Amino acid sequence: MEEYASAKLVDLVQRALTAAGIPAVAPRSDGALLPFEAKRRFLTEVAGGHGLLPLMRVGSTLAVHPSDPAVSALLHARTPLDLFERWQRLERFTHSRHRVVIREHGVRRLVAEHVGPPGAPPDPAEDALVLGVLTALLSMCGALDLTVAAGDAPVVVFTDGGFGVPPPQHGSGLWRFTWSGTAPALSAGTEDTGTEDTGTGESGRDEVSRTRGLIAADPARRWTLGGLAAELGLPTRSLQRRLADAGGFSGVLGTVRTEVAAGLLMRSGHPLSVVGFACGYADQPHFTRHFKLRTAMTPAVYRSAFRRRTAEEHGDRTAGPAKERTP
Repeated sequence: MEEYASAKLVDLVQRALTAAGIPAVAPRSDGALLPFEAKRRFLTEVAGGHGLLPLMRVGSTLAVHPSDPAVSALLHARTPLDLFERWQRLERFTHSRHRVVIREHGVRRLVAEHVGPPGAPPDPAEDALVLGVLTALLSMCGALDLTVAAGDAPVVVFTDGGFGVPPPQHGSGLWRFTWSGTAPALSAGTEDTGTEDTGTGESGRDEVSRTRGLIAADPARRWTLGGLAAELGLPTRSLQRRLADAGGFSGVLGTVRTEVAAGLLMRSGHPLSVVGFACGYADQPHFTRHFKLRTAMTPAVYRSAFRRRTAEEHGDRTAGPAKERTP
C-alpha cells in the first residue's frame, strides 16, 4: 500500500526555500497528503544541491502562519514536553511514517529521536526538516537560551537563536534540547470558530461558562478535571459538583470540542486531520467517532451538508456535496 506524507509541510518547505532565494519545485498535491516517496525525493534533492541548513531553517517561517489551527494548537503548548506530546499526536493524524520519540526529559532538557519503521530510518534531510520545525516551535513557545545538539556524539547545531552547522550524518535523528527557563509564548492567533468567548466578562462568571471558555481557547490541550480546577482556583470536588448539571467534566469537554470542530468545518477549508488535531482528538477515528456521537454525522458529511445548504441558500440548487480528500 502506498504511503503518504503531509502536503502542508512540503508546501512550507517550498515557501521557505523561495523566500531564501533557493529555486525548488515541490511535488504537487490536490489534498492534505502526497506520496511519501515524492516528498523524500524532493527533500533529498534540496539537501544534495544546497545542504541541510536551508531545511533546518524552514521552521522560522511558522511565525507567519499563527492563524493555521494546527500551528495555533502547537503554539499553545505550555511546556516543551507539552509541545512534543502535541507534535506526536499530530503525527498520528497525518499518518506519518516517521515518529518523534521522547527518550528523556527533565525540567530544562529533553532528548528525542526521529525514528522510522525497523530498518528504514529517516534520511538526514528528513531529520533536518523536523528538527528545524521543532526547534522553531520551542523558541516560539518560550524556551529561553535554547541550545540543540544532534548526533550520537552530540554536535551543537543551534545556539544564540540560529542554526550554525548541520547535524552529523550518523545519528542525525538523535537530538538533545536544553534551555535555561521558559517565558510566555508568542501570541497564537486563532480563527473564528463560531463559539462564543465566555472566558471573560459578565457572562463568564459562573464555573460552567468559565470552563467552556478555557477549553475553547485551547481545545488541543490534554485537559483534566484537576487542571481545570487549578486554572479556576477551585477545589477539584467543587468544580466536579458544579459541572454535574452540564453533563460533568467529560460532557462539557466533549461538547466544547465538538462545537469548535463544527465551527472550523463550516467556516474553513482546512483538512479534516488538521481540524481533528486542533480540537484535541487523539487520532482520526477518535475524531470521527466522537463527532458523529454528538452530531449524528461524520465530520466529512457535516462539512458537505453545510456547504450544500449554503450553496442552496445562495440560489445554486445544482451544487452537490463538496468533495474532500481525507487521510
